[in-house]
Amino acid sequence: MKLKNFYFLGLFLSSAFLTAQVGINNPNPQAALDVVGNVIVRENLFLENPGASNQIRGSKLLIQNTDSEIVKYDLQISKYGPINYAQFIFENTNTNGLYNYDTKISASEYIVTVQGFYFLIAGTNNTNVTVRNTLNNNLIEGFQFYAYIDNTTKSWHIKGFVNNSTFQLAGNNSPIDLYMNLIIFRNGFIAKPLDAIIVDMGDAETKTIAAPNGF
Repeated sequence: MKLKNFYFLGLFLSSAFLTAQVGINNPNPQAALDVVGNVIVRENLFLENPGASNQIRGSKLLIQNTDSEIVKYDLQISKYGPINYAQFIFENTNTNGLYNYDTKISASEYIVTVQGFYFLIAGTNNTNVTVRNTLNNNLIEGFQFYAYIDNTTKSWHIKGFVNNSTFQLAGNNSPIDLYMNLIIFRNGFIAKPLDAIIVDMGDAETKTIAAPNGF
């Protein structure tokens, strides 16, 4: 009889153990396994249903380096972030604007976009910059502020000007200080460059085609 009672007691304790919450360095576990401290996994680790963390700021990201090692990504010591922001300030820019600037940012490693721009009268905080068309004062030209890949240097170049126009102050041509904000994405980390999508419009104003591969 004692042996039978011991058997049922063992089943009860095993069942309780399987449903209990276990804390390591944590007397008040909040999950089936709640570990406070470092964890070393010497074999495979399978995450079949990853959960969401309540902590966003200060969270760390694991990445695989060129030696196939899994390391902690530290933004503070990395030469790049997943998404990078940089402001280029071109002082005393010609009244025609900026027609070509080589950022020296590799086109094979990064994607560069112009997030925004503004300009001031050179050397001042004066925002009273006007744009005057050089062909016909009644024309309103379009702004050309963009980044593009130069096929010779294989790097990102940027432009910033207004078609057939000059920058002016009170009706007189004036150099400007040009501020251009760039967003720089790291290829293979958060950005994946796709091949150019060429659409033959056939002189039509509208057209519908299939979605790009993968979308």
